[in-house]
Amino acid sequence: MRVSPALPGSVALFVSSVVAHTLPSTAARPATSVTNATTSVVSSATPSLTGTSTFTSIATPTPSIVPGVSAETVKKNKKRGLAFAAGDTPDDIINANQTKGLISWQYNWASIPPTYLATANIPYVPMQWGSGDIQTLADNIRAQDAKVVLAFNEPDFDVQSNIRPTDAALLWKQYIQPLKDLGVRLGAPAVTAAPTGRPWLTQFFKACDECTIDFLPIHWYGSGVGAFTDYVYDVHNAFPQYPIWITEYAEISPNVTVVLDFMNQTTTLLESLDWVERYSWFGYFRPKPDDFQSYNLLDDDGSLNALGQFYIGAKTIHTSIIPPGPSYVTVSGVDNPTQGLVTTYPAYASDAMSAWNILGIGSSASTATGVLGALVSFVLGMFWILF
Repeated sequence: MRVSPALPGSVALFVSSVVAHTLPSTAARPATSVTNATTSVVSSATPSLTGTSTFTSIATPTPSIVPGVSAETVKKNKKRGLAFAAGDTPDDIINANQTKGLISWQYNWASIPPTYLATANIPYVPMQWGSGDIQTLADNIRAQDAKVVLAFNEPDFDVQSNIRPTDAALLWKQYIQPLKDLGVRLGAPAVTAAPTGRPWLTQFFKACDECTIDFLPIHWYGSGVGAFTDYVYDVHNAFPQYPIWITEYAEISPNVTVVLDFMNQTTTLLESLDWVERYSWFGYFRPKPDDFQSYNLLDDDGSLNALGQFYIGAKTIHTSIIPPGPSYVTVSGVDNPTQGLVTTYPAYASDAMSAWNILGIGSSASTATGVLGALVSFVLGMFWILF
């Protein structure tokens, strides 16, 4: 799921259903009981920028572990990560950042962590979300001594980083490839599970044939263990030379029991695949108004719900409430700290050159109309003042 750049601090679903991919596979797949499942394309998250909020602690119970798991035997799960999408409630990280938790890494779609994530005892993985401010990436990597980086969030999707494969390859060669000299592992651009995803990757790899790609991040949103399994294996068979990270995935059923069962089965699957290096569920946030999905790991007060307890591997140790009333939201960053304010790329399917889009005006005709309207308004205003 993706946080819409047009809705700062909120989660908006963009669902476009397509039939699940069932391409022939050369790898053996585990048997599943799910058939005729469908895959829904849901956009990925972009980081939220919000102002300071006041939080009221209403519970800090003694830490407790999920029943059946001994505190003495709990170890961090080297694969399991956290897609932190709760930028408006930063203290929610406390429930993931506990000794008994299983989370071994985290990210929030930005290249520099906010203080509340930087000070958490969970290794942070930076991301170059889009093309904006990419010239600062190397300095950001050095500042935090990062050993791995993610690149370009859903570049095949026009409401995410939206970069053409050839443009992405040029940016990679200039700004990302040099990070190898710092000993940094480089994650390929993370495309959607839509039909545009793998063709975009194929063109990118062709344009970046001398680039170093250490692993391949992928995203998936849909319904059914079978559909998820098919997609993961299809990507692996298409690009077998790359280890895989599933940096966003979720079951979009509104039935929490279905979602919990899906999580149980898919995490077991991912743990068993040696070519899957890491995975992160989407997402770590509280329920949103008018959001009828059940993949959020937190309840309204920031406590871990049943899904969250299973994924984190521990119970709630902190809750908080947000007082009613207006809150300040930073919108100048378009919810993407690493994305430029006005530079946009055309949709991948378009052959148009990359262009500026400052006033939301996309064509020369509409530009002329907008300018003419502004001039008419100015003349009428001056006439009213003078006469």
